[in-house]
Order: sequence, then structure tokens, then C-alpha cells
Amino acid sequence: MTNLSKFFENLQIILIFIFYQILQILLLPIIIIYLFIRYFKKKSVFGSFKERMGLVTKSTKNKKIIWLHAVSVGEILSIQNLIKQIKTEIPNSFCYVTTGTITGKNMAQKNLQFADKISFMPFDFLLPMFFAYKRIKPNFIIIIEAEIWPNFIILSKFFKTPIYLLNARISQRSENKYLNLKFLFKSILNIFKLIFVQSEQDQDNFIKLGIKKNKLKILGNIKALNVLEKKNVIKNIFSKNILKKNYNILLAGSIHEGELDIYLDLYKNLKKNFENLKLILAPRHFNWQNILEEKIKKTSFKYFLWDNKSNINTQINSQIDFFKKNQNYYDQTKNILINHDILLVCKLGELFNLYQFCDIFFLGGTFIPVGGHNLLEPAVWGKVSIVGPYYQNCKDNADNLEFSNALIKTKNSEELLLETQNLLKNKEKKDFMSQNAKNWLIKEAGLVRKNLEFLIKQIY
Repeated sequence: MTNLSKFFENLQIILIFIFYQILQILLLPIIIIYLFIRYFKKKSVFGSFKERMGLVTKSTKNKKIIWLHAVSVGEILSIQNLIKQIKTEIPNSFCYVTTGTITGKNMAQKNLQFADKISFMPFDFLLPMFFAYKRIKPNFIIIIEAEIWPNFIILSKFFKTPIYLLNARISQRSENKYLNLKFLFKSILNIFKLIFVQSEQDQDNFIKLGIKKNKLKILGNIKALNVLEKKNVIKNIFSKNILKKNYNILLAGSIHEGELDIYLDLYKNLKKNFENLKLILAPRHFNWQNILEEKIKKTSFKYFLWDNKSNINTQINSQIDFFKKNQNYYDQTKNILINHDILLVCKLGELFNLYQFCDIFFLGGTFIPVGGHNLLEPAVWGKVSIVGPYYQNCKDNADNLEFSNALIKTKNSEELLLETQNLLKNKEKKDFMSQNAKNWLIKEAGLVRKNLEFLIKQIY
């Protein structure tokens, strides 16, 4: 970069910085009124006001301070293994995690046992963010996904702190928004030393924004490594052939209210030709549990409701009784499926364990315009997935799995029935696609692991 181009780049950043401060001052009264309204309505406002104002706990001296910022639950869970790896490979490191939501902080405190400190992210006003920098004193900063706060990022340049963006992507839905504000995002994003994007398409989208190609590196999806590690902890100790000899099991996961009739009708039609077919329904939310039960009752199928009141032991509290409790979990689930047609699961945190039982997985939120949810979890268990026409939230994963012959896209309930019938009739095809799903996930996780090693070498 020539001195002249570097001068103009720095000038752009200064102008953006000044404009951002003026804009914040103008909007401050509106922001204060909004926060007071939330306060008086007894809605969450600050988390910790002290931390939001930048008065966070100071980091430990004589340590290599890595500041990781992940806004909410999904991003928090995605960095579990990264923090563990940093602490293992850099013993003198201090991992300081900030998060943007109360739920995110609670999740971080519960799951990031290797993090040294967890705090709320300060408001992105100049003074709170300046205070946070002076108290944390980061040597490196890692931001997860799309948390683009101008003061946070620009101050890293002022303090000469290397900053990285991890697991970055630009979705189809937000691409035009980024391009319309290209002048802003180009200058801000080029402050990053490296941007690890999820896919080649994301890399192309960042280049369109004017991000230098030498600042971009294809990471893969960090959540692929996370689910692989999560599955490896469980170790899949269960016998695979107890249920498989006599039963085919369908799992519709993260379903929404407008989709229930589709899956119940599918099951009703399939049951005519596949007598030993079972169905597991796992809704995304439980506020419509009564509606679920009423509709299932009307089908006349024998069902079992598994909720917090059910006498099923699923909590794993220690490694000592890990195998015993998991075997108990498997035995109870097996008996429920043997004695019932439909298992309705209205219990938080059970879906990941249920994939191992199914033969075919249906992704919820794809037959109504929600956009779908997680396709990595069924893939890590080696399950073929079927999605409806609305899969925009997980398009990259859906496209990659389809390309790998591990996923089927359907446009309507008629196609859903036809494709499911074909898989149930053709075990070789189903098994082949299932293995493809597992192979794709392992390959994706391997790419992530390799790139995280590269990132960690940057902060040695």
C-alpha cells in the first residue's frame, strides 16, 4: 500500500469515526427514552449497567489477553472448543469473553468453563468502550460472526491491537444492505487483520464490499467443529441394531405451529405401507404444547408426551455416571418408541440426543417462511435430511449437503411424501446419503480445525 492510499484510508476512518460520534449524540435522547420505557415495562435493559458503561473487571497482568466477543447463544456455543484450544496451546493466555445479551451471558457462564472472565459488552459509545479497553488491555481481539461496532473496531486500530473476525458471512437477505453502505463497511472491515469467512460465496461477497483478498481466509463453519466435539463426548455408546431391525423412525425437529399438520399427514399416509414406522416430533418452542397434543390425539395414534414432568432421566451431571445414565436414557427412549407410534418431545435440550434414533430427519421452519434451523447436528450423526422450500437461514449448509448427495429439497407436501417413501423403500440409498452427510460434516470440521490452528499461531 502506498503512503497516499494509506493516508486516504486513514482519513476515511477518521471521518467515519467523527460522523459516528455526532450520530450517537443526536440519537442519545431517543436511546435513553427507549431504555427507560423498557425499564418501566420490566423488560431487560442493561444486564449489568456497570459493565455496559465499560467498568468491567480488569484482566490479569503478565498474561496474554485475548478478548473474544460473541453476541448470543449460538455464537457463544461455537467458541467452546476455540477457548479450550487457546488455553491448552497458550498456557499464559487470559480469555476475556464479552457477550451482548443476558441469555448469552448465562449460556457463557454455564458452558465456557475455560474462559477466565465473562462480561457484558460495553455500549458502543466512545467513553464506555475506551474504559473497557483500558481495563481489559487486550493483546488480541476475536469477534464472532457479524458484530460490527464502529467504536469497538476503530479503537483497536488506535490501540494497535490485532483484531480478527471469525465465522463471518453475508447472507442473501443482508447482502444489499451491506452493498448500500459499502463506503462504511469497506473502511471498517479493512481494519481487521484477518477475516475468516464461512464459504467461498462469503469470500466473494466480502470482496464485492471492497475487502482486500489478502485479508480473507475461508474458515468453514465453526459450528461444524463444535457439534463434532459435542457428539464425540457422547461417544454414541448405544447399540445401533436394537431398533433398526424392526423400526424406521422419522424425526421432525424444530418444527413450528404451521407445520404440524404437514408432518402428521405425512406420517398418516406412510403408516399405511410401513406399519412399523415411528415418528418423533420436537417443536422449536413449547408455548403451543396443548395444540400439539390436541392434534396428535385426533389422529388416534398412540403417543407419549415427554416434557419436564415425565419420569425420564436425561441429566448428565458427572463423568462418573455418564455411561450408566446414557444407557438408561437409551433404554427408556427405546421402550417408549416400541410401545407408541408418536413421541412428542417438549423438553429443552433433547433434540441433539434424539438424532441417533432416527433414520430420516425433517428440518423444521422450512415449510413455513421461517427459514430453517440447524443442519449440522443431524449431519454429525450421519442422518439424511429433508427440507421444505424455505431454507434461507441455512442455505449454504443445505446447498453443500445437497451437492454431497446427503440432503433432499422438496417444494411441497406431495414431494415430501414421495421422497420419504423412496428413502424408506431404498435402504441402500438412505444409508449412502447418511454416510455422505457424516463425511461432509467431518470434512467441514477438519477445515475449521486447521484454520483455527492457523489463527492460534497468529496470537502466540
